[in-house]
Amino acid sequence: MKFRTPFLAAAMLTSVAAVGLSPALAQNTPAPAAPEAAQAPMRHHERMPASQLVDGRIAFLKTELKITPAQETQWQQVATAMRENANALDQVITSARQHRGTMDAVQRLAVREQFAKVHADNNARLLNAFKPLYASLSPEQQQTANALVGAHHGRHHRA
Repeated sequence: MKFRTPFLAAAMLTSVAAVGLSPALAQNTPAPAAPEAAQAPMRHHERMPASQLVDGRIAFLKTELKITPAQETQWQQVATAMRENANALDQVITSARQHRGTMDAVQRLAVREQFAKVHADNNARLLNAFKPLYASLSPEQQQTANALVGAHHGRHHRA
């Protein structure tokens, strides 16, 4: 099975418009009724905060990886890192949004530097938590993890 959800990027570093759900769960979850305007795709600046999406990502990944009770301790470390990463991303996005439209070129470059630092810090945090979990995974689970860990697919944050 191929996965299109990049684990590191989508799970940790980007704010996306929808929470990844397992295909079975998505099929059994009725879509809420909404006016046509609300069904339109969200623009980049309107996306939900990462902290509001992270628990869905955590549940999705735990299900897809088939985490066993013996792996639960390592998994909780990954889940904690994911939550911390989402909160760190939300903080830098909130700060950037507060000054939108009033920043000069130097300030915009400073915001880009903040995003790069958060990105690097989040990658390091997740890697430190993920290594022990990955070592405990079965070959089948590792294969699934390998499919879930992907590139950004061209998505980048811009201030």
